[in-house]
Amino acid sequence: MIVRIKNGKLVLPDGIQEGLYLYYADGRICAVTAQELPFQQEIDAAGNFVSPGFIDIHVHGGDGWEFIDATVDAVIAAANIHAKHGTTTIFPTLSAFDERTTVAALAAIAKSLDSASLLPNIGGVHLEGPYFSKNQCGAQDPQYIRDPDPEEYARITRQYGHLIKRWSYAPENPGSEDFQRFLANHGIVGAAGHTDAEYCHIKAAFDLGCKLITHLYSATSTITRKGGFRHLGVIESAYLLDEMDVEAIADGCHLPPLLLQLIYKLKGPEHMCLITDAIRYGGRTDCDAVESGTKSVPYIIEDGVAKLADRSAFAGSIATTDALIRTCVEKAGIPLWAAVKMLTQIPARIMGLAQKGQLKEGFDADLVIFDHQIRVKSVIIGGQIKV
Repeated sequence: MIVRIKNGKLVLPDGIQEGLYLYYADGRICAVTAQELPFQQEIDAAGNFVSPGFIDIHVHGGDGWEFIDATVDAVIAAANIHAKHGTTTIFPTLSAFDERTTVAALAAIAKSLDSASLLPNIGGVHLEGPYFSKNQCGAQDPQYIRDPDPEEYARITRQYGHLIKRWSYAPENPGSEDFQRFLANHGIVGAAGHTDAEYCHIKAAFDLGCKLITHLYSATSTITRKGGFRHLGVIESAYLLDEMDVEAIADGCHLPPLLLQLIYKLKGPEHMCLITDAIRYGGRTDCDAVESGTKSVPYIIEDGVAKLADRSAFAGSIATTDALIRTCVEKAGIPLWAAVKMLTQIPARIMGLAQKGQLKEGFDADLVIFDHQIRVKSVIIGGQIKV
């Protein structure tokens, strides 16, 4: 069956265009054109925006659940709350834990893939740790932070390498270069995160295939001085390396509008990727003053963000992807088309999703219809209306 969407403002990679129809069938876009073509069903976008489905490549949970909870129910509940806000492809993210907990969570995510109750596509899993710097652990539990263990990561990859699509690590740690080579050889995206690296570490990792910085400005080093001599940190290295992609937690708290503007100015919409980094209470509006976390790393939800219990730093966001667009457009003054691009085409490129992220013939019919206040009206995943 061919479906036609009319009266929409189509968000394209370089701007917004009206007067076009979008046709899709069998889960794929078959035409974006001003021509009248045959169709069997029609959706009236009523003057709202039509964009590719949002792709969140860094998200820990939502609706009271986290993917590390290691149950199918947790995976489905956390993923589905984000789908209702426009996320059509999600990469469940697991923080640093012991190997047994990580493997149990991977098993639960694998089991959820065939569930009829699951709304968004699961593009794969992002392992955020445990091979980090203890000086930059942030809200990660320091008891689980360790150097790369070849036997451990080989064991995990043998069992779940088909599911693991990205692994964040600190490039300055002993054994990190061998680890990055391992990731590249197994088709896993390596990302520098929770790191005290200097330029020499980042450049070495970059040359080995690490082309992504995990949540820039959050647990990433900056310029240091040794004997009076300045050394570039992760932040400066990310700007200096033109082809390095960077994540931005655009929840309006982690990065103030001026900092979002700076990242956008220096990296542009081609190398800036928006993420929620949402934790357990992502998508919830009833969690102010809620205390949660682990015994080692407790946190509190306050002012629309998760903070460490001592309020010394943030511990993750409770944002959804539509909120990222609103922050960029309404607070940082970033054009709507560019904000959407950084949540669709760019994450699709980073994660190798060749048929997602654009309104283009042959691409998957993962679509979001939202109004001028960036409130989601409809979510279409694989050609099926899910929300």
